[in-house]
Amino acid sequence: MKNLDRLLRRTHLYLGFALLPWFMMYGFSSLLISHPGWFSSDDAQNWTVIEEREYHPQLDESADLRDSAEAILADLGMKGPFWANQPSNERLVLQRFSFWNSTRLTFDLAKGRVTVEGQPQSWDKVIKRMHFRGGFIQPTWADFFWAIVVDLVCFAILTWIATGVYMWWKLKRLRRWGAVAIAAGAVSFILFMIGL
Repeated sequence: MKNLDRLLRRTHLYLGFALLPWFMMYGFSSLLISHPGWFSSDDAQNWTVIEEREYHPQLDESADLRDSAEAILADLGMKGPFWANQPSNERLVLQRFSFWNSTRLTFDLAKGRVTVEGQPQSWDKVIKRMHFRGGFIQPTWADFFWAIVVDLVCFAILTWIATGVYMWWKLKRLRRWGAVAIAAGAVSFILFMIGL
């Protein structure tokens, strides 16, 4: 039992150290998202037109939107991670992004034109992109690797929580205060879930 306790304490300790940059990134980026005016005077939606020209994308209505969007970006020489949105039959919006920059392409399908816009770059936008970056749907190996690392971080956080709860339970004199802390966290979480 002592060996198990020691293993779990060490696991908790070193996972906490390993997760430090991730906790800092998600914590700081959450502050940026909640309080954008505190850290930057830039308007997050401030886009600058780079180019506007004729372009007739080939959209197969039976095909998946992501497949069509990926083919369009390849045709324009802009392969990479992206989000696709088609708010109407006459409009298609693709956002091609990396940690460092973001380019928006707005297609007027009726007129056969595309407007390419860029966003002024700043450190706060880079950190926000780290927060939202993830998923296995993006086409590049780097995005796939990032998604795997994020999965590992999620697993490590759950392990860190489990080892923390185990250590708390072993300290009988702290069980009451630990229970109060857990209950306060659970109640506040449930109230926000109901209220929002």
